[in-house]
Amino acid sequence: MTRMQWALVLASTLSAGLLVVSLMQDPSPPALPGGQSIRVLLSYRLGAGSFEAQYLFPSLELLPQGGSVQVWSGPSPESLRPVVTVFPNKPLSFNLQNGVLVAGFEGLSFALETFVRLKPADLATPVQYRLLFSPRPNLAPYPGELWLENRGSGLLVVNVVDFQDYLKRVLPSEMPIHFHPEALKAQAVAARTYAYTRQQASTFWKPFGADVDDSVNEQAYNHTRPHPATDAAVDATHNQILTFQGTPIQSFFFSTSPGATASIEEVWPDRPALPYLQGRTQANPHAISIQSEAEALAFFQNWNPQGFYDAASPFWRWKLRLSRAELEALLSRTLPERARTAPQFVLTPEGPLAPDAPGFALGTLQQIRVLGRTAGGYVTEMEIKTSTGRFVVRRESHIRNLLRPDKAFTGGSDVVLERWQGEPRLNFPALPSAAFALQEERDAQGNLLHITFWGGGFGHGVGMSQYGALGLAQRGYDYRQILEHFYPGATLTELNPENKQ
Repeated sequence: MTRMQWALVLASTLSAGLLVVSLMQDPSPPALPGGQSIRVLLSYRLGAGSFEAQYLFPSLELLPQGGSVQVWSGPSPESLRPVVTVFPNKPLSFNLQNGVLVAGFEGLSFALETFVRLKPADLATPVQYRLLFSPRPNLAPYPGELWLENRGSGLLVVNVVDFQDYLKRVLPSEMPIHFHPEALKAQAVAARTYAYTRQQASTFWKPFGADVDDSVNEQAYNHTRPHPATDAAVDATHNQILTFQGTPIQSFFFSTSPGATASIEEVWPDRPALPYLQGRTQANPHAISIQSEAEALAFFQNWNPQGFYDAASPFWRWKLRLSRAELEALLSRTLPERARTAPQFVLTPEGPLAPDAPGFALGTLQQIRVLGRTAGGYVTEMEIKTSTGRFVVRRESHIRNLLRPDKAFTGGSDVVLERWQGEPRLNFPALPSAAFALQEERDAQGNLLHITFWGGGFGHGVGMSQYGALGLAQRGYDYRQILEHFYPGATLTELNPENKQ
């Protein structure tokens, strides 16, 4: 595009601005929850150690595809004005220069204000945005609109997307596309219910202009390209959600159970009990009810999959063996980190120093002991005894992040996580689940040498197990029966037409 052509596009856009503004009473994202869009905060780098590292884009380069794009900008989301229209299939960049957001197109640049909106110039011509030079390779293009906010040290990027398009990018990101169609339908209903509920809640993401993010903090979004099998599941369950006594439920789900799910109040003690999120056996003819640590060890050492709904998962059973030296190196890093992150869940019943205190030293590890677990095997409280003190860690997420099977924490050689089927995994980022039992090895003097963690499952354990849904579908359950099994007492409900999702 020549400078004269650019000037003509800019001039025509600005001259049309009065018409555009007069037709759009509210240039902010569609009103929620009544609208059919959802706002998703995009991650720059998944799994990064801080909010800034995960969500702030240092710069953004994208390729609009399908149609021309209008760029709006302003000091707030409510006071945007059209700035320019850019043609498709030409890179469009956004960079921070001395704290000012600057857009670039075809060799030209122009300054923008704090908030930016990218929307199709023609509502009849959908646009998708392919991110270029992202640290996350092979991302599918994003549909809908993009909203940018200059945070000074980086850009927040929110995708405002039609609810159906959102679900069609969640489903293949959350469940393998080859799963049984009835399992995929159950996942579609659970994902729709979860998003619909979060859309109406005062979530962590609301101050950032979003309802959810795109990671497993909420639901994985656009990690995998849409597929006909998952599209069909979304379409077949269109507008269906789960309710309990007329209210949309909290439809939590996770990958793999070891043979039972867990009750919400056991796994997350800061949340109230809910009748549709109670622990249930996920096996037949077995009835899982673990009453002692000896029973727990026998349960997790049983690698016979017969009768277990989740046995198709490589993580149905797993095993991890660590030396005392590896555990000491690991806990010297993760125990203080957990104490800083969640002091209410890391206690020091004995010892002069809490783990997050200056000068703390772990000392010699003497014992790791389970203090509490659910009937289905999930550890809820664990004790670490060392030569310098005794420490108690509670809540599954903190226990899993305390025991990270990764050489970056243990030092030395790769840490091997064995699975009951499939290749072992090296240096896994966190313990797959809090469902495990301990087996010690000691020398003749009683000194601790090794601990083997015999475990099962992958995920927090609350709600629907995705591999369990597959197992039930293979046993002849349809998606309604699968949902009834995992969320007992919940009702499959169709949203009112004005709230169609």
